Amino acid sequence: MENSKDTQDINEYIDDGFNLTDFLASLWHARRLIICVTVATSVIGVGSALYSSSYKSEGFFQFGGKIPAQEMLKDKDKDKILPSGIAIPDFKRYAAALNTNERFSQFVRQNNMQNNPDAMRLHRDFASREGITSRIEPVYPFTKLDAKELGVDNTEGNNNVIGLRINYAAKKPEDAQRTVALLGRYTMDTIVYLIYSDMLRFKRAEISSKIIKLDNDIILSKEKLEKTMRKGEDLRKIVSRYPDAANQSARQVISVTEDNARFLSPVSQLMSTEVETSEIKEDIYKAQREKQQNLLLLEYYDGAKILTDGSKSGEAILHALEPLKTAVFKSKNMADDAVQEIYNRISIENQNAVNLYLEKSRFIAGPSLPENRSARLTITLALSILAGLALSIFFVTVRNWSRNNILKLRG
Repeated sequence: MENSKDTQDINEYIDDGFNLTDFLASLWHARRLIICVTVATSVIGVGSALYSSSYKSEGFFQFGGKIPAQEMLKDKDKDKILPSGIAIPDFKRYAAALNTNERFSQFVRQNNMQNNPDAMRLHRDFASREGITSRIEPVYPFTKLDAKELGVDNTEGNNNVIGLRINYAAKKPEDAQRTVALLGRYTMDTIVYLIYSDMLRFKRAEISSKIIKLDNDIILSKEKLEKTMRKGEDLRKIVSRYPDAANQSARQVISVTEDNARFLSPVSQLMSTEVETSEIKEDIYKAQREKQQNLLLLEYYDGAKILTDGSKSGEAILHALEPLKTAVFKSKNMADDAVQEIYNRISIENQNAVNLYLEKSRFIAGPSLPENRSARLTITLALSILAGLALSIFFVTVRNWSRNNILKLRG
């Protein structure tokens, strides 16, 4: 029966021209094949979509203030009101380290996350050609068009990077959410590590140079003090040798220089010398006090440098600074104001750093827990059905055409 129907279809195709009725009839006769191919294509398409689709989580990571911290800037810049965020040149330097597989491997080893599935997924992304550049995007307070419309000056760093938009796609929504959180932690950890490694790299040399300079200042001041004290002794001898000079009226001297100072009475010169001696002693005391404080700072930063060399985690370094401070000042005289001042200064600096880097800098939106897959199954199913129909119709048409040609050749 089926052979007769096929023969009929073939005979109909022998006629020249295209007959829509005959064409539709041939499709109707091959309906089982068309349905099977369409269903198979739909199943394959939906299955492939389900296998390749993923859940995408997103989050906005905000920087909590000016980075690096204002305490790490030079004294002349501390009174300035600095814009929040990271300057673009600094961010580009941090981003260069962020995107390397080596830096991420250091972070993973430091936090004992070698067997963490989220870290293993990120390892594959870091090893890829694209890296994680598309996963972490900087966010600016305004665009160039906004700056033009609002009249904002960009030359003062008003367009710093104020945060990061972080995204990641995974097979499970929970995995995507955890990976975004891990990327945020890794980003801040790397920034802190680079800040402290850069700062401590030059801090010891800077303090050592300052101590040497203070030593020289103290030496010069002591020499000046000895000279002034010798001058004072000579003036006392002159006054005692010429007591009548003490009763002379003071001359009207407008200004005192090295040339006209000798015209002052011996008593006036003696008083001036004693005042100068007192000032020199005060300078020596200040320099010795500052040297003592810098020696404490040098001991502290030496320990911090050892911490940085032994750790590749910025968060671990921050948490280790307080125990280091306690160890350095354990044997020091805390009743000494100079010691207490440095102790308080370090405490404030450490607390501000923890507050800025680990508390204020955080996700203020997300990481989100995605509910829908990245692929739309409805659209995928519709496209699969259309593709199945097109493929099956094409197959039936080619099959009938080939049979028709065969019959022509036989005829």
